[in-house]
Amino acid sequence: MILLSKAIRKSEEFTMRNESISSLDLMERAGTECASYIFQHFEPAGFDEIVVLCGPGNNGGDGLVIARLFAQQRLPVKVVLCNESGKTSTEFTENLQRLRALSLSNLIILDFNEADLVLSPNTLVVDALFGIGLSKPLKGYYAEIVDFINSSQSFCIAIDVPSGLFIDDHTPFTHKVVCASITLSFQFQKLAFVMPENSNRIGELVVLDIGLQIPEVSDGQIFPFIEPELVRQILRPIPQYAHKGVFGHAMLIAGSREMPGAAFLAAHAALRAGAGKLTVHLPSVVAASLPVSLPEAMVDVDPHDDYFTSINLQNYPFVNALAIGPGIGRNPKTKAALSMLIDEVQIPMVLDADALNILAENKTWLAYLPAGSILTPHPKEFERLAGKAENDFDRLEKAKYFAKRYGIILILKGCHSVVAMPDGNLFFNNTGNPGMATAGSGDVLTGLLLGLLARGYQPEEASLLGVYLHGLAGDMAVEDAESMESLLASDIYKNIGRAYRKMRS
Repeated sequence: MILLSKAIRKSEEFTMRNESISSLDLMERAGTECASYIFQHFEPAGFDEIVVLCGPGNNGGDGLVIARLFAQQRLPVKVVLCNESGKTSTEFTENLQRLRALSLSNLIILDFNEADLVLSPNTLVVDALFGIGLSKPLKGYYAEIVDFINSSQSFCIAIDVPSGLFIDDHTPFTHKVVCASITLSFQFQKLAFVMPENSNRIGELVVLDIGLQIPEVSDGQIFPFIEPELVRQILRPIPQYAHKGVFGHAMLIAGSREMPGAAFLAAHAALRAGAGKLTVHLPSVVAASLPVSLPEAMVDVDPHDDYFTSINLQNYPFVNALAIGPGIGRNPKTKAALSMLIDEVQIPMVLDADALNILAENKTWLAYLPAGSILTPHPKEFERLAGKAENDFDRLEKAKYFAKRYGIILILKGCHSVVAMPDGNLFFNNTGNPGMATAGSGDVLTGLLLGLLARGYQPEEASLLGVYLHGLAGDMAVEDAESMESLLASDIYKNIGRAYRKMRS
């Protein structure tokens, strides 16, 4: 789950009320989980010293708990109190008293003074300045502290949130934000964490379980991930007495002389996804090659040798799913053919690649797409469709508005691909890896979605299942490819079967 700050606060209150624990107890739990993770993964004894920078609020209180646990293990700990106003939270004050009561020779507590503090490259820095409550940019005193951390070459662990980062909104790059090596966050993802613009600030993300319970909130405060539990609810059992007619007849319009491979990748994926039958409409120059690559598919040949110009769907009355776009190009005759197809087709379509680029040049056609159609743009294609976004948060709002306006499903591809539904709901995907950023990966997704639609999944179901399955197959493909660099799109469709098996296990 991704929770906005308001929902996180309610979650903390809900948990404390249900478990009859105090805020101080919850802080102890959070600090203990952080310290335990650091002990298990980073061998803190190998650093020259551990410097914990604590702000005046509850994030600083978490840092004090961590410092106390380190100090009790006889590690050299330096706690730097960063407090411009002199005011502190009640929990911070209590934890500072507990820390001072240790009276250990390996523990130093001092106020921040840049002239007196030196961070060596072998220092472990713990950023506990500010957490989820920050709503204004850091300036002056606190901005200097952030600059001090970032200018050092020390390994930096941010607690809950890198200080200075807004979790619900865009943080301009001119703002001072700690650039952490790793962020140890609590229980739930934050919206800022799934935005590519913040990757250099967050570093590696680890979400620790501190037992927070999900509150009953709505009003757009919670965004779900596509989790295995949801996928298994969608996934249908296979009837014992099934035949190919039960699993639908898919039509794929793809390929051109310049880009024949896109059609083959999408076609393989459609059949691997489980379409009962597949017809691929191809220009004649490509058509002869398909039976060699994929003998299970049927071929419908375009009148033109090199690209898509027309199709007679009356010859295929039982087609129940259609996808268009991979490798079709943007010839004027192809554009005219797409326009006629949109006018004719009554079932939801999957549109990708050049079909999206043609739509971007003819935006009035968007209003005529069949309800429930699935569009799968990458960020640049989406920019052509919906206009330039000022930042990743703005792009997310545009995606939400676009899907609602046109009654379609928008899959905005990338790390944590976003599925925007016509009702305004957003889902984030948590499968996949950077190795999938390779030519043809999107064509495989198009074919996967087509195959799922042919099997009778509703467009919303097919979108959630398809995105998750695509990423999971990519994760499994990395194991076979042995590296992300060497991953090919064909490796992804070859692992769809393994992904299915894992989902059903």
